[in-house]
Amino acid sequence: MSERVLVGAGVGSGVANGPAFVLTRPTQSLALISTPGNRIGLIAIKKAIDKVASDLENIKTAGAALEVTQALAMILRDPTLLEVVKSFLAEGLEASDALKRAFDKFARQLEQLGGYFAARAADLGYLCSRVIDELAGVQNGADFPAEPFILVADSISPIDAAALDPKRVLGVITGKGTPTSHASIIIRAANLPMVVGVVDAATIQTGQQLLLDATSGQVYVNPSNDVLGHYRNATHPDTALIAAIRDSGPLEASLFANLGSSIESAQALESGAEGVGLFRTELLYLGRKTPPEFEEQVEEYSALLANFGSRRVLVRVLDLDFDKPLPFLKPAGSGQYANRGLQVLLANPEVLKTQLEALAQAAKLNPNSNLWVMAPMVLNALEVRAFASLAREAGLTKVGAMIEVPEVAEPAEIAAILAEVDFLSIGTNDLTHYTLGESRESGTITLADTRQPKVMQIIKSVVAAAKSAAKPVGICGEAASDPESAKLFISFGVDSLSASPALLPGLRAELSQGF
Repeated sequence: MSERVLVGAGVGSGVANGPAFVLTRPTQSLALISTPGNRIGLIAIKKAIDKVASDLENIKTAGAALEVTQALAMILRDPTLLEVVKSFLAEGLEASDALKRAFDKFARQLEQLGGYFAARAADLGYLCSRVIDELAGVQNGADFPAEPFILVADSISPIDAAALDPKRVLGVITGKGTPTSHASIIIRAANLPMVVGVVDAATIQTGQQLLLDATSGQVYVNPSNDVLGHYRNATHPDTALIAAIRDSGPLEASLFANLGSSIESAQALESGAEGVGLFRTELLYLGRKTPPEFEEQVEEYSALLANFGSRRVLVRVLDLDFDKPLPFLKPAGSGQYANRGLQVLLANPEVLKTQLEALAQAAKLNPNSNLWVMAPMVLNALEVRAFASLAREAGLTKVGAMIEVPEVAEPAEIAAILAEVDFLSIGTNDLTHYTLGESRESGTITLADTRQPKVMQIIKSVVAAAKSAAKPVGICGEAASDPESAKLFISFGVDSLSASPALLPGLRAELSQGF
């Protein structure tokens, strides 16, 4: 594998490979305290606002990006904004406080409108910061490296996004943000791959090698030669070959996509995905103090189902990991599987029930959809029975479990699990780690290690059990996209393979050549 694999929400398409450049923000002069006889007044503030508006209007861009920059400039040109600033100055506030209060007032008005407007409220914070920087004389231009790089930042403003040079910036990673933000729209329009909402983006250091996969929302930190070779064709795609492969005939196993957000759907379909084999819902939860509301979840799941019509969409409910703590979840379990998988959700039933009900509601809103829902990292049949009961109670009809630990592959246990579910999915990443007794953080496990006899025997036995029970079984771990491993999985009898959309064309090409 790699030193570490980080996950976020992909934006746009494509894969980027290169060194990281971490963008650090200059210390902002938030106070801008006036000195006697030198008060920062309305004239200086208007001049700063006009300068930022002009900068936006002069950015050379087009399409959706142009619409964004022009809309932001219009906000700054709104005479009401200056009147509100003037009123706060009259109350005796300093320039920075007057600006912040004025922009906050505008932001609250947008938030009250909800939907699209509420999502745009964050842009006003960027505009306010830029105006204050202008007043303080803070330079915003970063000293970017001469060689191409992948930009890493906590967040990126629409203004900064519009100013990026695609000839130097290979891709963008942010710790915050959403796929539908203005910055994301601009970067997508520039055809730059991007992953947003990466919780541990702050751990990336300038100079580290990165591989960014915008089609699956994955970021490989210091990718191994194994991973680099795996992605080589994805970083230099043959578009004619992709088109031919996408229209080729059926294979012995269906090829599905691994996704992290509904915004990635278009790229998955373009890459020839027959549906979704793994939709990671944890991106809705990460970085929050409280779980997402029912309505927010329904909106995301509905968008996903609508994009895929009647194609199979397999959603994994929240998969908590020990390196992704969530403050609103009680811990559960002990030993090497502590605070992992389904056991945590069962210890927090309200969070699980809300998610299951939201998925069921999304399916009702999309009556032609084909929704499958599975539990993450199950440890025993009793857990699976509890999950299946809650899922069916919520109105879900296709319920499954993810096999990621060797203990559940024991004949009696896997038979008991199959008695409770409609399908199984095998997660090769964790299964390989746990079977071989290697730490997931060691970086020593490679894609080839899944082919070690000890691991393959477990996978083969699980597939055989599922086939004996006449229930579908698929592979959704990284090894599914490795042609050599994929051919073995198909020979065992798996029904489907699920991988990053960027890797699907190459995988289909390899499998089309036969065994």
